[in-house]
Amino acid sequence: MKDDKISTLIVDDDKTLCKMLEDLLTKDAHLNIISAHDGLDATKKIKEKKFDLILTDLMMPGADGMEVLKTAKEVDENAHVIIITGFASLETAMEAVRKGAYDYITKPFKLEEIKLAVQNACEKIRLVRQNEFLIDSLKQAHEELEALQESRDALDVEVDTINGKMEERQEKLAENIVNLQTLPSGLPPSYYLRRRRNDKGYVLVEIEKLGKLRAEGILTEEEFQSCKNKFLRGI
Repeated sequence: MKDDKISTLIVDDDKTLCKMLEDLLTKDAHLNIISAHDGLDATKKIKEKKFDLILTDLMMPGADGMEVLKTAKEVDENAHVIIITGFASLETAMEAVRKGAYDYITKPFKLEEIKLAVQNACEKIRLVRQNEFLIDSLKQAHEELEALQESRDALDVEVDTINGKMEERQEKLAENIVNLQTLPSGLPPSYYLRRRRNDKGYVLVEIEKLGKLRAEGILTEEEFQSCKNKFLRGI
């Protein structure tokens, strides 16, 4: 999973209030806090670094909280933005929530309100991270299963090919055995093995047949030599 630290940006042109919020939230060891004292500086920082949580004043010179919200959502739609506003700007704050702000806090506020809003936002950020981690884990597991299935399919094809070759060889061997057992005269093969060397034509033909069986891999070299010798010397 990602680092448990939550990157946080505090934005307020009131430097005293900004420092107070920074001191308050620094007590939470899970927050990594950076401050900006105007909207333009905030938007610049947001474009340079990804922030999980942003607390911004609404009314600021240069770029207001709505611009900060817009930039934050363009950079990361999962960014959690809390708007801080005066009573006179409550309607605008509500509009900001409709445009993606996580929450809004009205001035004057209690420190507990800030802490509670930040705690809730952090909990949601952690849930989003956990969901992303689980989704990534599921994707990885699915990819591994697909790779295993592909390997298994390839192995099945290889096994089928080997089995096919073995069956083909067995069929050829059986065919040659039948041919040897059903010679034209109807006599058993031992009769022909007992024929004498003076039947040279027969011996040469049979040795040639044995050579073909050896070439096809049906007879080993040792078997070929053994049969050839029997034909040559008779039994």
